[in-house]
Amino acid sequence: MRTIAPLQVMNLGKSFVIFFLVTSLAWIAANYVILRDFPIGWPIFIGNVLISGLVGWWWYKRSYHARFSWDQEGFELQWGSGNKSSKEWQDFSRVSLFHEGYGRFVVRLYQDDGARVDIPASDLKLDPSDFRFEVMELIESKSPAEGSRNAGKES
Repeated sequence: MRTIAPLQVMNLGKSFVIFFLVTSLAWIAANYVILRDFPIGWPIFIGNVLISGLVGWWWYKRSYHARFSWDQEGFELQWGSGNKSSKEWQDFSRVSLFHEGYGRFVVRLYQDDGARVDIPASDLKLDPSDFRFEVMELIESKSPAEGSRNAGKES
C-alpha cells in the first residue's frame, strides 16, 4: 500500500493565521479591559507569533493534515487525527477531475447511488491529471459490471 502525507503549506498557513488573529484579539481585549490601553511592542508581537506557531501546528496536525494510502483494492483518506475514510475501488463507477478554485484540484469519485468522495490531489502534491487516470484504471479493473460483460461474451 502506497502512502502519501506531505506538508500542506496552505492549510498550515490557515491554522497559523487563525490562531494569530485569536491571540492578538485576546491580547487587545484583555489589555483594554484591564489597562484601558493597547500596548503593543516587539516582545508582544514575537510572543503572539510563537504561540500562534505552536498552537497552529498542533491544530493543523489535528484537523487539516491529509494522509492518503491506496493500493489495487481500495484507499484510505484521513484528515488530521480523526475522520478516517476507507473505501474500495469497486464501490465507484465514475471519476472526474474537479477544480475547487485557487489552483486546488480534487479527484472526485462517484457511486451509482449519487454519493461522491473527493480525494484532494493538490493538497497531497499529486499531479491531478495523472492521478485521475491512475484512479480510472483502478476503478475499471475492479468494476463488477466489467466481469459480467466478459462472462456474457464467453457464453
